[in-house]
Amino acid sequence: MLDQSIINQYNALIFDMDGTLIDTMPSHAKAWEKVGEHLGYQVTGDVLYQLGGASVRTIATETCRRYGIPMELLEEVIRLKREYGFEMVSQNATLLPASQILKNNYGKRAMALGTGSHSNMVNMLLDKFDLRQYFDAIVDADMVTAHKPSPETFLKCAENLGVLPNQCLVFEDADLGVQAALNGGMDVFDVRTKHIIKA
Repeated sequence: MLDQSIINQYNALIFDMDGTLIDTMPSHAKAWEKVGEHLGYQVTGDVLYQLGGASVRTIATETCRRYGIPMELLEEVIRLKREYGFEMVSQNATLLPASQILKNNYGKRAMALGTGSHSNMVNMLLDKFDLRQYFDAIVDADMVTAHKPSPETFLKCAENLGVLPNQCLVFEDADLGVQAALNGGMDVFDVRTKHIIKA
């Protein structure tokens, strides 16, 4: 996927979770469909894929707008999505190839998880796949005020690792996440294209 000699040029690696380390996106998409069914609307996961990396509130707001769900139901939409999402992801998530890079670099350089998921989802998945030990720092959606494409998540990872942003390589699968890394002055490896984008 990515040559180790390139990875060795960086002091720290920062991994997004959903769609990068762990294949959760189909489960999240299915959860959005279930939210729609529950409320009597035909919803697909298209907003999720277009806004990958955004907060659940951002995706929920756009989903309501696009599918004509009244905005007064927004909090219920968010609650349902978290409930269904947790259920679907816990049953169906699988590891992706980037998880091997994480394991191969354990003990060789500082590593952090920088995710837009909330703590309960992060904790469940780290325990399910026994990944917690690989991370020196974890920053999730409950620890930041500005979500991707803001660089706050990744900058907080670098700060917690004690590493400068330009010494980090971020692994991402979503446009907003790639933009967040670049906005933070970090190079980013796009797992979709298998290319590094320089900050």
